[in-house]
Amino acid sequence: MIKKSADWLVQEDDQILEYLSREDPASWWQIAHDLHLSGRLVRSRLRVLANADWVAVDDRGDLDDHWSITTRGVGYLAGYVDAELIRPLPAFRPPHATRPGWWAGFG
Repeated sequence: MIKKSADWLVQEDDQILEYLSREDPASWWQIAHDLHLSGRLVRSRLRVLANADWVAVDDRGDLDDHWSITTRGVGYLAGYVDAELIRPLPAFRPPHATRPGWWAGFG
């Protein structure tokens, strides 16, 4: 089957998912090193893929987190999941990055 892509996906997402399907689980730096991608790009794309529930993170405390592909991610690679029907949820803005009400004229 052919993968059903979407406008929110980038080329590196497929590379990351395919890597995780082979080398599951892996840290972001392993993925970046093995795929010759920037660490910043890999970390940001992993967060997007996690918001879409295509990868899951194993929080290991002080150690680097390990990422693994989910059933939905495997389904996308196999062509069973249409990426257009899934939208990754944006992360909440932390309080220190939010402008006060008076800034927008609300307060």
